Amino acid sequence: MRDSGQFLLVVHEAMVKAGVDINALYTRLGYDAEKLPLKDLRTPHQQQALFWQIVEAVTGDPDIGLHLCPHLPLYRGEVIEYLMFSSPTFGEGMLRALKYLRLVSDALSVRVVSDDAGARICVIGSTLEAPQLRHTEISVVYELIQFARSVTEGRFEPQKIKLRCSARSTQAEYEAVFGCPVEFDGSESEIWFDPAVLDYRSPRWDPDLLKLHEELAQKRLSDLHRRDLVEQIRKVLSQRLELESCDLEDVADEVGLAPRRLRFELSRAGTSFSQIVTDFRYALARRLLARTEEPIDNIVYLTGFSEPSTFYRAFKRWSGMTPVQYREQNRVPADAG
Repeated sequence: MRDSGQFLLVVHEAMVKAGVDINALYTRLGYDAEKLPLKDLRTPHQQQALFWQIVEAVTGDPDIGLHLCPHLPLYRGEVIEYLMFSSPTFGEGMLRALKYLRLVSDALSVRVVSDDAGARICVIGSTLEAPQLRHTEISVVYELIQFARSVTEGRFEPQKIKLRCSARSTQAEYEAVFGCPVEFDGSESEIWFDPAVLDYRSPRWDPDLLKLHEELAQKRLSDLHRRDLVEQIRKVLSQRLELESCDLEDVADEVGLAPRRLRFELSRAGTSFSQIVTDFRYALARRLLARTEEPIDNIVYLTGFSEPSTFYRAFKRWSGMTPVQYREQNRVPADAG
Protein backbone atom coordinates (compact mmCIF):
# COMPACT_ATOMS: atom_id res chain seq x y z
CA MET A 1 0.00 0.00 0.00
CA ARG A 2 1.25 3.46 -0.91
CA ASP A 3 0.24 7.06 -0.23
CA SER A 4 0.35 10.02 -2.59
CA GLY A 5 3.04 12.62 -1.98
CA GLN A 6 0.28 15.25 -2.10
CA PHE A 7 -1.01 14.07 1.28
CA LEU A 8 2.48 14.28 2.76
CA LEU A 9 2.84 17.76 1.35
CA VAL A 10 -0.37 18.88 3.08
CA VAL A 11 0.93 17.59 6.44
CA HIS A 12 4.34 19.13 5.79
CA GLU A 13 2.81 22.56 5.17
CA ALA A 14 0.72 22.25 8.34
CA MET A 15 3.81 21.43 10.43
CA VAL A 16 5.64 24.44 9.02
CA LYS A 17 2.70 26.72 9.93
CA ALA A 18 2.46 25.15 13.38
CA GLY A 19 6.14 25.83 14.05
CA VAL A 20 7.27 22.20 14.20
CA ASP A 21 11.06 21.78 14.03
CA ILE A 22 11.09 20.40 10.49
CA ASN A 23 14.87 20.04 10.33
CA ALA A 24 14.96 17.93 13.50
CA LEU A 25 12.10 15.81 12.22
CA TYR A 26 13.63 15.03 8.83
CA THR A 27 17.09 14.50 10.30
CA ARG A 28 15.66 11.79 12.54
CA LEU A 29 13.73 10.32 9.63
CA GLY A 30 16.78 10.37 7.37
CA TYR A 31 14.47 11.82 4.74
CA ASP A 32 15.07 14.36 2.01
CA ALA A 33 12.42 17.05 2.51
CA GLU A 34 13.05 18.38 -1.00
CA LYS A 35 11.24 15.33 -2.39
CA LEU A 36 7.95 16.41 -0.82
CA PRO A 37 6.79 18.76 -3.61
CA LEU A 38 7.01 15.96 -6.17
CA LYS A 39 3.45 15.12 -7.10
CA ASP A 40 4.43 11.69 -8.40
CA LEU A 41 5.98 10.64 -5.10
CA ARG A 42 4.27 7.59 -3.58
CA THR A 43 5.59 6.30 -0.28
CA PRO A 44 4.97 2.90 1.37
CA HIS A 45 2.01 3.32 3.72
CA GLN A 46 3.69 1.50 6.60
CA GLN A 47 6.23 4.35 6.78
CA GLN A 48 3.48 6.61 8.12
CA ALA A 49 3.59 4.88 11.50
CA LEU A 50 7.31 5.68 11.84
CA PHE A 51 6.71 9.20 10.54
CA TRP A 52 4.07 9.98 13.19
CA GLN A 53 6.07 8.27 15.91
CA ILE A 54 8.96 10.65 15.24
CA VAL A 55 6.62 13.66 14.93
CA GLU A 56 5.26 12.78 18.39
CA ALA A 57 8.82 12.52 19.74
CA VAL A 58 9.99 15.80 18.17
CA THR A 59 6.92 17.78 19.28
CA GLY A 60 6.27 16.00 22.57
CA ASP A 61 2.60 16.06 21.57
CA PRO A 62 0.69 12.73 21.73
CA ASP A 63 -2.27 14.33 19.94
CA ILE A 64 -0.30 16.13 17.24
CA GLY A 65 -2.72 15.06 14.49
CA LEU A 66 -5.55 16.97 16.15
CA HIS A 67 -3.41 20.03 16.83
CA LEU A 68 -2.17 20.18 13.23
CA CYS A 69 -5.72 20.24 11.82
CA PRO A 70 -6.26 24.04 12.03
CA HIS A 71 -3.01 24.48 10.09
CA LEU A 72 -3.80 22.01 7.29
CA PRO A 73 -4.16 23.70 3.90
CA LEU A 74 -7.20 22.77 1.83
CA TYR A 75 -6.45 19.57 -0.09
CA ARG A 76 -6.61 20.31 -3.78
CA GLY A 77 -7.45 16.92 -5.20
CA GLU A 78 -6.92 17.96 -8.82
CA VAL A 79 -8.75 15.34 -10.90
CA ILE A 80 -10.84 14.25 -7.89
CA GLU A 81 -11.81 17.87 -7.28
CA TYR A 82 -12.60 18.31 -10.98
CA LEU A 83 -14.95 15.32 -10.84
CA MET A 84 -16.74 16.85 -7.87
CA PHE A 85 -17.25 20.22 -9.55
CA SER A 86 -18.35 18.84 -12.92
CA SER A 87 -20.84 16.33 -11.44
CA PRO A 88 -24.49 17.43 -11.19
CA THR A 89 -24.80 17.00 -7.40
CA PHE A 90 -22.54 16.68 -4.37
CA GLY A 91 -23.75 13.13 -3.74
CA GLU A 92 -23.05 11.99 -7.30
CA GLY A 93 -19.70 13.75 -7.26
CA MET A 94 -18.66 11.98 -4.05
CA LEU A 95 -19.57 8.56 -5.41
CA ARG A 96 -17.74 9.28 -8.65
CA ALA A 97 -14.64 10.70 -6.94
CA LEU A 98 -14.37 7.80 -4.48
CA LYS A 99 -13.90 5.42 -7.42
CA TYR A 100 -10.50 7.04 -7.85
CA LEU A 101 -9.51 7.31 -4.18
CA ARG A 102 -6.52 5.10 -4.88
CA LEU A 103 -4.90 8.11 -6.54
CA VAL A 104 -4.60 9.52 -3.01
CA SER A 105 -3.87 6.33 -1.06
CA ASP A 106 -4.17 2.57 -1.37
CA ALA A 107 -4.76 2.35 2.39
CA LEU A 108 -7.59 4.87 2.70
CA SER A 109 -11.20 3.64 2.77
CA VAL A 110 -14.00 6.22 2.39
CA ARG A 111 -17.67 5.62 1.65
CA VAL A 112 -20.86 7.70 1.73
CA VAL A 113 -23.86 6.21 3.55
CA SER A 114 -27.40 7.60 3.51
CA ASP A 115 -30.11 5.57 5.25
CA ASP A 116 -32.88 5.96 7.82
CA ALA A 117 -30.32 6.89 10.46
CA GLY A 118 -29.00 9.79 8.41
CA ALA A 119 -26.11 10.68 6.10
CA ARG A 120 -22.45 10.23 6.92
CA ILE A 121 -19.05 9.86 5.36
CA CYS A 122 -17.34 6.77 6.81
CA VAL A 123 -13.55 6.73 6.98
CA ILE A 124 -10.90 4.16 7.82
CA GLY A 125 -7.49 5.71 7.37
CA SER A 126 -5.55 2.45 7.49
CA THR A 127 -5.99 -1.26 8.03
CA LEU A 128 -2.63 -1.35 9.81
CA GLU A 129 -2.79 -1.73 13.57
CA ALA A 130 -0.46 1.06 14.67
CA PRO A 131 -1.56 3.59 17.31
CA GLN A 132 0.40 6.39 15.60
CA LEU A 133 -1.87 6.17 12.54
CA ARG A 134 -4.64 7.84 14.55
CA HIS A 135 -3.02 11.10 13.40
CA THR A 136 -3.53 10.19 9.75
CA GLU A 137 -7.20 9.40 10.30
CA ILE A 138 -7.90 12.58 12.30
CA SER A 139 -6.20 14.63 9.58
CA VAL A 140 -8.17 12.87 6.83
CA VAL A 141 -11.49 13.48 8.60
CA TYR A 142 -10.66 17.16 9.00
CA GLU A 143 -9.54 17.50 5.38
CA LEU A 144 -12.68 15.76 4.10
CA ILE A 145 -14.82 18.29 5.97
CA GLN A 146 -12.86 21.22 4.50
CA PHE A 147 -12.99 19.69 1.03
CA ALA A 148 -16.75 19.08 1.25
CA ARG A 149 -17.29 22.67 2.40
CA SER A 150 -15.25 23.93 -0.52
CA VAL A 151 -17.10 22.05 -3.25
CA THR A 152 -20.52 22.92 -1.79
CA GLU A 153 -19.71 26.62 -1.30
CA GLY A 154 -19.97 26.27 2.48
CA ARG A 155 -23.25 24.34 2.60
CA PHE A 156 -21.65 21.19 4.04
CA GLU A 157 -21.39 21.33 7.83
CA PRO A 158 -20.72 18.37 10.13
CA GLN A 159 -23.47 17.62 12.62
CA LYS A 160 -21.45 15.09 14.60
CA ILE A 161 -18.07 13.39 14.34
CA LYS A 162 -17.27 9.90 15.54
CA LEU A 163 -13.60 8.96 15.60
CA ARG A 164 -12.21 5.44 15.56
CA CYS A 165 -9.51 6.39 18.07
CA SER A 166 -9.78 7.30 21.74
CA ALA A 167 -9.41 10.85 23.09
CA ARG A 168 -5.99 12.14 24.06
CA SER A 169 -7.02 15.74 24.56
CA THR A 170 -10.06 17.29 26.20
CA GLN A 171 -13.49 16.99 24.65
CA ALA A 172 -13.55 20.77 24.27
CA GLU A 173 -10.37 20.70 22.13
CA TYR A 174 -11.81 18.16 19.71
CA GLU A 175 -15.10 20.03 19.42
CA ALA A 176 -13.31 23.35 18.89
CA VAL A 177 -11.32 21.85 15.99
CA PHE A 178 -14.25 20.08 14.30
CA GLY A 179 -16.96 22.59 15.22
CA CYS A 180 -19.47 19.95 16.34
CA PRO A 181 -19.95 17.20 18.95
CA VAL A 182 -17.27 14.49 18.82
CA GLU A 183 -17.50 10.87 19.96
CA PHE A 184 -14.72 8.30 20.21
CA ASP A 185 -13.84 4.60 19.93
CA GLY A 186 -16.09 3.87 16.95
CA SER A 187 -15.70 0.93 14.58
CA GLU A 188 -14.86 3.52 11.92
CA SER A 189 -14.64 7.29 11.81
CA GLU A 190 -17.84 9.02 10.71
CA ILE A 191 -18.76 12.53 9.59
CA TRP A 192 -22.52 13.01 10.01
CA PHE A 193 -24.19 15.74 7.95
CA ASP A 194 -27.54 16.95 6.64
CA PRO A 195 -28.71 14.48 3.92
CA ALA A 196 -30.10 17.43 1.92
CA VAL A 197 -26.51 18.40 1.05
CA LEU A 198 -26.26 15.28 -1.12
CA ASP A 199 -28.65 16.99 -3.53
CA TYR A 200 -26.66 20.24 -3.67
CA ARG A 201 -26.34 21.09 -7.36
CA SER A 202 -22.92 22.18 -8.53
CA PRO A 203 -22.97 25.49 -10.42
CA ARG A 204 -20.08 24.13 -12.49
CA TRP A 205 -21.84 21.00 -13.66
CA ASP A 206 -20.97 20.33 -17.27
CA PRO A 207 -21.55 16.89 -18.84
CA ASP A 208 -18.83 17.43 -21.45
CA LEU A 209 -16.28 18.42 -18.81
CA LEU A 210 -17.40 15.53 -16.63
CA LYS A 211 -16.64 13.11 -19.44
CA LEU A 212 -13.18 14.63 -19.94
CA HIS A 213 -12.47 14.53 -16.21
CA GLU A 214 -13.52 10.88 -15.95
CA GLU A 215 -11.24 10.02 -18.87
CA LEU A 216 -8.39 11.86 -17.15
CA ALA A 217 -9.06 10.10 -13.84
CA GLN A 218 -9.12 6.71 -15.57
CA LYS A 219 -5.86 7.49 -17.33
CA ARG A 220 -4.23 8.47 -14.04
CA LEU A 221 -5.48 5.27 -12.45
CA SER A 222 -4.21 3.17 -15.37
CA ASP A 223 -0.82 4.89 -15.13
CA LEU A 224 -0.73 4.06 -11.43
CA HIS A 225 -1.56 0.40 -12.14
CA ARG A 226 1.35 0.28 -14.57
CA ARG A 227 3.72 1.86 -12.06
CA ASP A 228 2.61 -0.78 -9.57
CA LEU A 229 3.27 -3.45 -12.18
CA VAL A 230 6.84 -2.20 -12.62
CA GLU A 231 7.32 -2.32 -8.82
CA GLN A 232 5.90 -5.83 -8.77
CA ILE A 233 8.36 -6.92 -11.46
CA ARG A 234 11.25 -5.44 -9.49
CA LYS A 235 10.14 -7.42 -6.46
CA VAL A 236 10.05 -10.62 -8.52
CA LEU A 237 13.51 -9.84 -9.90
CA SER A 238 14.88 -9.42 -6.38
CA GLN A 239 13.67 -12.93 -5.61
CA ARG A 240 14.64 -14.63 -8.89
CA LEU A 241 17.68 -12.81 -10.23
CA GLU A 242 20.14 -15.40 -8.96
CA LEU A 243 18.16 -18.20 -10.59
CA GLU A 244 19.08 -19.40 -14.04
CA SER A 245 15.53 -18.80 -15.28
CA CYS A 246 14.49 -15.15 -15.00
CA ASP A 247 13.19 -14.24 -18.42
CA LEU A 248 10.03 -12.38 -19.37
CA GLU A 249 7.91 -15.53 -19.55
CA ASP A 250 8.87 -16.53 -15.99
CA VAL A 251 8.18 -13.08 -14.59
CA ALA A 252 4.90 -12.79 -16.52
CA ASP A 253 3.77 -16.01 -14.90
CA GLU A 254 4.73 -14.64 -11.45
CA VAL A 255 2.67 -11.46 -11.91
CA GLY A 256 -0.28 -13.29 -13.45
CA LEU A 257 -0.15 -11.85 -16.98
CA ALA A 258 0.36 -13.38 -20.39
CA PRO A 259 3.80 -12.43 -21.80
CA ARG A 260 2.22 -10.49 -24.65
CA ARG A 261 0.03 -8.53 -22.21
CA LEU A 262 3.02 -7.79 -20.00
CA ARG A 263 4.96 -6.39 -22.98
CA PHE A 264 1.97 -4.21 -23.89
CA GLU A 265 1.51 -2.83 -20.37
CA LEU A 266 5.21 -2.05 -20.02
CA SER A 267 5.21 -0.34 -23.40
CA ARG A 268 2.28 1.83 -22.24
CA ALA A 269 4.30 2.62 -19.12
CA GLY A 270 7.14 3.87 -21.31
CA THR A 271 9.55 1.06 -20.54
CA SER A 272 10.31 -2.57 -21.38
CA PHE A 273 11.15 -5.75 -19.54
CA SER A 274 14.79 -5.63 -20.64
CA GLN A 275 15.08 -2.00 -19.45
CA ILE A 276 13.63 -2.87 -16.04
CA VAL A 277 16.06 -5.78 -15.70
CA THR A 278 18.99 -3.57 -16.72
CA ASP A 279 18.03 -0.79 -14.31
CA PHE A 280 17.49 -3.28 -11.49
CA ARG A 281 20.84 -5.00 -12.06
CA TYR A 282 22.68 -1.67 -12.22
CA ALA A 283 21.04 -0.35 -9.03
CA LEU A 284 21.73 -3.61 -7.18
CA ALA A 285 25.34 -3.69 -8.34
CA ARG A 286 25.90 -0.08 -7.20
CA ARG A 287 24.42 -0.79 -3.79
CA LEU A 288 26.43 -3.98 -3.26
CA LEU A 289 29.65 -2.33 -4.37
CA ALA A 290 29.22 0.81 -2.27
CA ARG A 291 27.56 -0.54 0.85
CA THR A 292 28.89 -4.08 1.34
CA GLU A 293 32.18 -5.94 1.35
CA GLU A 294 30.73 -8.64 -0.89
CA PRO A 295 33.45 -9.95 -3.22
CA ILE A 296 32.93 -8.81 -6.79
CA ASP A 297 32.87 -12.42 -7.98
CA ASN A 298 29.80 -12.94 -5.77
CA ILE A 299 28.18 -9.70 -6.98
CA VAL A 300 28.44 -11.07 -10.53
CA TYR A 301 26.02 -13.86 -9.67
CA LEU A 302 23.88 -11.83 -7.23
CA THR A 303 23.08 -9.48 -10.11
CA GLY A 304 22.12 -12.30 -12.44
CA PHE A 305 25.22 -12.54 -14.66
CA SER A 306 26.66 -15.91 -15.54
CA GLU A 307 30.19 -14.72 -16.31
CA PRO A 308 32.42 -12.10 -14.63
CA SER A 309 33.54 -10.75 -18.00
CA THR A 310 29.92 -10.05 -19.01
CA PHE A 311 29.31 -8.24 -15.73
CA TYR A 312 32.48 -6.14 -16.07
CA ARG A 313 31.58 -5.07 -19.61
CA ALA A 314 28.01 -4.21 -18.64
CA PHE A 315 29.03 -2.23 -15.57
CA LYS A 316 31.64 -0.27 -17.53
CA ARG A 317 28.97 0.55 -20.11
CA TRP A 318 26.51 1.66 -17.41
CA SER A 319 28.81 3.74 -15.24
CA GLY A 320 31.88 4.54 -17.32
CA MET A 321 34.14 2.85 -14.76
CA THR A 322 35.05 -0.64 -13.62
CA PRO A 323 33.38 -2.20 -10.55
CA VAL A 324 36.64 -1.80 -8.61
CA GLN A 325 36.87 1.90 -9.50
CA TYR A 326 33.23 2.44 -8.57
CA ARG A 327 33.72 0.76 -5.16
CA GLU A 328 36.79 2.87 -4.42
CA GLN A 329 35.02 6.14 -5.27
CA ASN A 330 31.63 5.39 -3.69
CA ARG A 331 32.32 3.21 -0.67
CA VAL A 332 30.03 4.07 2.24
CA PRO A 333 31.73 3.80 5.65
CA ALA A 334 30.41 1.03 7.87
CA ASP A 335 29.28 3.55 10.53
CA ALA A 336 27.35 5.74 8.05
CA GLY A 337 24.00 4.08 8.95
